[in-house]
This record gives sequence, C-alpha cells and structure tokens, in this order.
Amino acid sequence: MKGEIKETMLGDCPICKSKNSLKALMFIHEIPYFGKVMESTIICEKCGYRNADVMILEEKEPRLYTVKVEEEKDLFTRVIRSKSGTIELEELGVTIEPGPASQGFISNVEGVLERVKETLIMTRHFKEQENDLEAVKKVDELLEYIEEVKNGQKSLTIKVMDPFGHSALIGEKVKSRLLSDEEIKSLSTGPYVIYEPNKQHYD
Repeated sequence: MKGEIKETMLGDCPICKSKNSLKALMFIHEIPYFGKVMESTIICEKCGYRNADVMILEEKEPRLYTVKVEEEKDLFTRVIRSKSGTIELEELGVTIEPGPASQGFISNVEGVLERVKETLIMTRHFKEQENDLEAVKKVDELLEYIEEVKNGQKSLTIKVMDPFGHSALIGEKVKSRLLSDEEIKSLSTGPYVIYEPNKQHYD
C-alpha cells in the first residue's frame, strides 16, 4: 500500500521506565471506498512494549457491516477494526469487544480467524491443565469449525459494529446500514466516549 510513514519519539516507557525509548510509527494511507486511515504503533525500543491502533481521518457514521463467508474468496474481505469496534463471528458465538488493552488493526477475514484460533488454542491449553474436558471439547469444535470455514465447507456470518464509524468490512458481498440509537448504547466502546442521544460522558 502506498502511504506516508512518520516516526515520532514520545519519551519514557510507561512499562519499563527507560528514558526516551518510546516511539510512535504512523502510517497514513487511502483505503478504496473507505477513505484516509492512519495506522499507529507505539513501541518501546528497550522492553518491546507495543500498542497499535487504527484511526479514521475522515468523519464517519456509526454503522453495522455484515458479510457471509461462504467460499475461499470471501476470506479476503478486508477488516478494519479500531479500538472502538466490535466484531461478531455469529455461528462460532465469538464476540471481540473493545477494552482498555484492545488494539486496532487492518487485516482480512482470514487474519481475524487466525487471531481467534490463536486465542482458542491458548484457552484449550489452560482448560486442559484444569482438566476441564467439557471446555476442551467445545474449543476443539470451534477450532474444527474455523478450519471448515477456511476450506469452504461451512459458512460464517461476520459483523463489525462501531459507534464512531471507525471500523468496517470492505468487499463485494458486504452489506452495511446505520446503527440504531439502541444498538449504539448496547455496544462496548473501550477507552472512548460513550455515545448517548443528546448526551456525552466519559467512562
């Protein structure tokens, strides 16, 4: 992707306290049919602390995006997820909600499935150690379903919702609509302003 990369020194690391070790890398580029986006990554050169986010540089409306993954080409649907975005993988019963430690990213459906798969594998390991065989079985079923989706054997409905319009799905099969006020109020927003009609406050 063509774009502009900027590097800025931020000062001391909040994790390891090293002096002048924290820097920000900012990559600004244009995404077709969506607009100008800035991917930012904060990195400590000493301890390796890292935090990433995606910022939309144009005003957007709060929207819900939906895509039905049914064949291999659907896996390449682009996913833009900011820190205020929620991702639902409907048939898996998996919801990725924003929180204080959440990170924004730009990927595709396959990349999101890999992220979920890594988390499930870690969960399986812990449940195995706890001898929770029922939970292990459930995780194995979810992992199998993910592989079947990637092989075109099962379908998967993916939803992306963002009360600030900073997240999206982009692809031929993607459907989109405005979020209702009720839907906006029900969404977690992480370290952001919580939206309410005619009212704003901070969490």
